[in-house]
Amino acid sequence: MSERTRGLLVLFAAAAVGGIYLGVTRKPTERDAPLPPRPSASSAPEVHAPRRATRAEARALAKRLGNAVRAPAGDPTSPWALAHGMVAFGLGFSAADGRRASDVIVSFAEPTAVGDKKLWLFPDKKAGAPVEPHRFLLVKTLLEMNVPLDQSFATSTGDKVTLTRLVADLRAAAEAPKTDADHHHVAWQISALAEHVKRVPAAAEQEPPLAALIETALGRLEADQKVVEGYGGPPEKAFDEGSPLHAAKKAKQGIYGHSCGGMHLIQAAASAVSIVRREADERRFRKQLGVLLFRYELERPAYAALLARHPEQGLLIRLQQQKFFGHLVETLTLARNLGLTAAQSEGGRRIDQTIAHATADLVDVSGQLLDGGVYERLDAIRKDREQTYLDLIGDACHALRGLDRAVEIL
Repeated sequence: MSERTRGLLVLFAAAAVGGIYLGVTRKPTERDAPLPPRPSASSAPEVHAPRRATRAEARALAKRLGNAVRAPAGDPTSPWALAHGMVAFGLGFSAADGRRASDVIVSFAEPTAVGDKKLWLFPDKKAGAPVEPHRFLLVKTLLEMNVPLDQSFATSTGDKVTLTRLVADLRAAAEAPKTDADHHHVAWQISALAEHVKRVPAAAEQEPPLAALIETALGRLEADQKVVEGYGGPPEKAFDEGSPLHAAKKAKQGIYGHSCGGMHLIQAAASAVSIVRREADERRFRKQLGVLLFRYELERPAYAALLARHPEQGLLIRLQQQKFFGHLVETLTLARNLGLTAAQSEGGRRIDQTIAHATADLVDVSGQLLDGGVYERLDAIRKDREQTYLDLIGDACHALRGLDRAVEIL
């Protein structure tokens, strides 16, 4: 096997961290050229020791990144983009045409026959564009953003529905996951129901009951993170060809089979566990947080080494770094804010340290993407590679929410 082929296999494997298998077998184009370094960086990528981010640089990045993605996240033809815009900018976020993002999102709801019932649900796609690629993502976002339950919206047919009706129809359509594909979508269902129970505690016993979904989430998380938990070699060799982690990433198995490296499943478990508050669940969840910290220790140098070997794929690798670091900060700060970590314990201090280090990594890589003009050529990127365009928007929005929470900790 040639060195180039070997390197590309590693590149494919690393892409699976974010749940996306990147197509890079075509000849590189000008858009694939390595990004120019930030002014303070060396021209050669290096695996440097983690550093702590400062509050000032986190805020500065949030401002730059927010300015870069506000317009594309406000696309009135894309409820997926608008939901991510709400994640980044909050309840008051508006579409580019001036309408409330929440109003535009619900306008895509369609009457859907499920058995003998007519439910208001969202299609996966419309006209080839993503509407709700993850089941119940949109209702989950509306609940998360504290949209009033009694707020009325116009649907695709002009009929009016409230958020309460959308949640009831979500419950009527929800099923226990049976297949791998089901498990890869269940995170958004669990998060939506957890947010609903947070507001309406009596809903905890409604079908599907939240306690049973916690067992589903934790059981799957424990099983899928075993491939990481079982690694005992040097961090810098964790993803070398032939290792179990390399194989899992390449084949999109275990935790690497989930979108965004399973971060949404961890977030869903955090939300549900924090509401039901059973001691055994909390212990199990904290152990999985420990595995996530270990993943940071392994994946951070893997990305840096990959970038050093393949600078010609700078855009794709940096994009995967932004996905991992942004979702990691978002996930750890959520667990912390929900009271699932003890700040004064050794584990709590490690989580705070990892938040500070991963925020610095996010500042560096997102700064490189911005300095390289990537967000100024989104239209060209979209024509060439739609998934890369979507990742640049969606991952930036999750990073922005992580940054907003992290500044209170740094």
